[in-house]
Amino acid sequence: MTMDADAMETETTDQVSASPLHFARSYQVEALEKAIKQNTIVFLETGSGKTLIAIMLLRSYAYLFRKPSPCFCVFLVPQVVLVTQQAEALKMHTDLKVGMYWGDMGVDFWDSSTWKQEVDKYEVLVMTPAILLDALRHSFLSLSMIKVLIVDECHHAGGKHPYACIMREFYHKELNSGTSNVPRIFGMTASLVKTKGENLDSYWKKIHELETLMNSKVYTCENESVLAGFVPFSTPSFKYYQHIKIPSPKRASLVEKLERLTIKHRLSLGTLDLNSSTVDSVEKRLLRISSTLTYCLDDLGILLAQKAAQSLSASQNDSFLWGELNMFSVALVKKFCSDASQEFLAEIPQGLNWSVANINGNAEAGLLTLKTVCLIETLLGYRFGLHAHIFVYAYYIGVRYDDLK
Repeated sequence: MTMDADAMETETTDQVSASPLHFARSYQVEALEKAIKQNTIVFLETGSGKTLIAIMLLRSYAYLFRKPSPCFCVFLVPQVVLVTQQAEALKMHTDLKVGMYWGDMGVDFWDSSTWKQEVDKYEVLVMTPAILLDALRHSFLSLSMIKVLIVDECHHAGGKHPYACIMREFYHKELNSGTSNVPRIFGMTASLVKTKGENLDSYWKKIHELETLMNSKVYTCENESVLAGFVPFSTPSFKYYQHIKIPSPKRASLVEKLERLTIKHRLSLGTLDLNSSTVDSVEKRLLRISSTLTYCLDDLGILLAQKAAQSLSASQNDSFLWGELNMFSVALVKKFCSDASQEFLAEIPQGLNWSVANINGNAEAGLLTLKTVCLIETLLGYRFGLHAHIFVYAYYIGVRYDDLK
């Protein structure tokens, strides 16, 4: 039997009263009232204050999970860097006890007693979705104890993404059982549909699919003039460039080195005591990253392809980036990225002139593409001082500011 979550929560909703902050904007208060009445996906521009709506919703529901209550709330974010950011916002605008969780804390090795200590201590748990999914699958946490589930950037919910798995495996299963122990869902996004170039019918279909998966209704501010008073809307500007390929011998050499490196690392897997599924997962990831780095080489140039490989090799062991790969497999893939970074680095001359004046010369050498040059020149075109121009360029290509003076 399928039941509607809103129908089951009527009694609870009647007890909840909106707790808006005095500086909240009119559309934020309106969104809060909608979110109290029913599961809601707030679709608003970046910078419009979606997080503040979520905070006011938690303030409104706080009486249900304040300690010593065994209940709690979960605030999901898709990237590790957002955990601290959103947790700090919660601490600033509420007196709730906030816990923060990400993969490098070793949460993969926590047991039920460790999670119980966290739940007993904190009222809001801010984490990446894979952590919650794993804790639910191992029954370390129970969905029935979560009173409000905040889903940041909820447009990611689809396919095998942890957001989608949480909703399918646990929320809808609980909902369809006929019990009322499901959390209030509050999603936030500035982009309801991930893919570009969708026709109108496909666009609405995807929105309906997201609403169904999240068991929610989309809310947005219908009056753009109200938003315009608070959110600066961008004015499109078109820049044109001529695509010139990286010098063929240099590109061919780098692509060949990437292919050899991929083969080398795939062969090395055979010398390790790994099961077939692990080998298959690592091989697929190696091929995907090799393809991505080749794309970066063609689209952005040698320098930024090197930066991409370097970034991957130094990235955190976050499940959002590495999926279901275990820590050992991630280390293998990172080693490939590090080796690829060195191959690109070998093609970047020591003591190269990175000055703004020589930017086109670096493009002719294939270190940057004209697309990248066009973007950099656009950034430099904003009305900053000369030193700020140079600083932006230095930041973008990753060299020292003093080297560009």
